[in-house]
Amino acid sequence: MPVGFDHLTRTDGVSDEDVFDLSDHLALVPDPRKRRGVRHRLQSILLIAAAAVCAGARSFTAIGEWAADAPQSVLARLATRLDPGQGRYVPPGEATVRRILQQVDAEAVDAAICAWLQERLTRLTPVADGRAEVIAVDGKTVRGTCSPDGTGGVHLLGAMNRSTGTVLAQAEVSGSKGNEVHWFTRLLDRIDLTGVVVTADALHTTANHARYLADRGAKYVFLVKGNRGYLHRNLLTLPWADTEAHTTTNTGHGRTEHRTIRALPVPDTGVKFPHTAQIFQLHRHVTYTATGKTHTETVLGITNLTDPPPQIAQYVRDHWGIENRLHWVRDVTYGEDTSRIRTGTAPRVMAGLRNLAISTLRLAGHTNIAAALRHTARNHTRPLTLLNIP
Repeated sequence: MPVGFDHLTRTDGVSDEDVFDLSDHLALVPDPRKRRGVRHRLQSILLIAAAAVCAGARSFTAIGEWAADAPQSVLARLATRLDPGQGRYVPPGEATVRRILQQVDAEAVDAAICAWLQERLTRLTPVADGRAEVIAVDGKTVRGTCSPDGTGGVHLLGAMNRSTGTVLAQAEVSGSKGNEVHWFTRLLDRIDLTGVVVTADALHTTANHARYLADRGAKYVFLVKGNRGYLHRNLLTLPWADTEAHTTTNTGHGRTEHRTIRALPVPDTGVKFPHTAQIFQLHRHVTYTATGKTHTETVLGITNLTDPPPQIAQYVRDHWGIENRLHWVRDVTYGEDTSRIRTGTAPRVMAGLRNLAISTLRLAGHTNIAAALRHTARNHTRPLTLLNIP
């Protein structure tokens, strides 16, 4: 990690006069190259890559082409090299972009991007009217980096602000998906969790995580499945049929969904989990309009919240927004899982740049990311405006 990490993750004490300049954050990323022979500054290369990805670039070639087509005024704002012989700004070529993104410290790049996004979120979003901010934590494997048998690959754990769709932190998980558990606290160490509700899937339902979140001043909503055998068995035996049910109905996307939640205070025996205030059972019944087929699912959960059951059900439902608003967009709009970028640190760096583009577009009010990228791509100055590059 770079020496400036503490600076990168600090979001308190922000005044209205502060300028949230992405280039200042990227300047703290260490350059992996030797000084001799360097023609293009690392800061400039990263800015060009960020702007190009905000314009929809999926590959090194697309980034290089975007830079080659950029007018001189845009290249000047991106701090590209001024060639004294030609008297004009010269951008790096595709080969230079490729080498740098394969070698640069991806952890430092993620820290710079997420710190800037956290600051921008603090500046642009109003104070919630008594509602807690929700952070969803979930992992994603970059499928294009997996071996032919589907194993291995780069697996990234991300934390997203649910209300805005902004990625607040990202970490690369060593080994398999199961190792996400060991990276959960390291990921959230980079975020102010005071008064926040953290949601995660059943993999992260551990006593250590519950204690960690409570110590950080956060609330948790965890699901309980078979991987927590003793706890799961005890929750199954509780008198759910005698508990008051709260049902909501939603219609859309070709289906009708009925969600019923029942919540109980923690019993005196059978539930040994830190800081627990309530346990809940959530039943989901879906009818598909076109076929009439139905699907039912029942899950159990645990939380240290004292909120009413319908609000807890909403937290569970909202958690999967990280799949729809982030992972799905990276896969479909950016073609992440079919990308051929797989060498060195490039897969994680490109994922971080996609997070930056998607988050910034959502903060700017865009709901359709594909349409927003087409809009941004039509003018070279639009990505710079989006990223607040002066």
